[in-house]
Amino acid sequence: MKRNNFFLSGIVILLVLALFACARQAKAPQAGQAKIADLLRLLPKETQGVFAWDVHRSLTTSVARRSLEDKEVAAKIREFQEQTGLDPEKDVFLLVGGLMPATAGQAKAVALINLRYDQEKILSLLKQKDPELKEIVYGQKTIYQLKEEKPPYPGIIFYDSSNIFFGEIEAVKAVIDVTEKKAESFLQNNELNSLIKSTNTNAMVWSAFLLPPEAMANLAKSNPMFSSVEHLRSLIMSFDYKNKNLVAEIKAMGGDEAQNKQVAEFLTGIRAMGSMAASKYPEAVEVLNRLEITSSPQHVSLAFSLPEDLLIKLGDRMKKEVEANLPKLKPKED
Repeated sequence: MKRNNFFLSGIVILLVLALFACARQAKAPQAGQAKIADLLRLLPKETQGVFAWDVHRSLTTSVARRSLEDKEVAAKIREFQEQTGLDPEKDVFLLVGGLMPATAGQAKAVALINLRYDQEKILSLLKQKDPELKEIVYGQKTIYQLKEEKPPYPGIIFYDSSNIFFGEIEAVKAVIDVTEKKAESFLQNNELNSLIKSTNTNAMVWSAFLLPPEAMANLAKSNPMFSSVEHLRSLIMSFDYKNKNLVAEIKAMGGDEAQNKQVAEFLTGIRAMGSMAASKYPEAVEVLNRLEITSSPQHVSLAFSLPEDLLIKLGDRMKKEVEANLPKLKPKED
């Protein structure tokens, strides 16, 4: 009897442990309920840079609404919706991008998109555009390789009903490895996670990048103008919309006080040249004049706050320039 009780007790303990294990297991982020952090943890440990965009929140801003109500933009959105079944305003919630170390000179980047979508409709569209759409079975998932003349080849997977992963094939595979517990997660990347803690992650758009020393050295050697950036080791950015103002801050870190001051002077010079080049466009000049460039022993900072009326003027100006120059860009018919 005691032996049976011991056996039953053991089963109960194992069941409890199993329940706790299931509770701790990462769940796929649901459309509309996910947070940026839910997607970040799906990136691999070797990720060197991340980009996060709260798409749904940004499209509800007044300046975005104005753009979306433009007749031409609205027509393109309707066309996109008919083809894909996706309404960008209602169905797309979050986008997280990950940049990994290049392999054989080929960039490795991936985008994780949290959305509500019709897989069959999107897949049908892909096959319509490429009847020979290649399927690659990797782990428990199928990667659809998009048509490209040469590598790096892009691929897309329909991870589940709420998430699509898109990017360079090897980068997509790296994410699958994390989701299937075959590789360590971004959460184990202490250096990048530490950098993110100093980033404004409450902003609608933000990013954080580790800058490889070798890449910065090569950049500095490529042009004397870039010699001042060689000592930079990390970069953080945030863009938000508050009180009808686009507020942004960009910080580069890694140099000492003198080196950071040199970078700030370089950026100030670039701003001055930009203002001269854009003298015919008062909206662009005003944007450049609003850039605040400062340096400290810790970082170089570039910040600005652009009011909505200036953003509207800038958007109208860009639209006019595109309309005026588009005929020149079209190839001439024989």
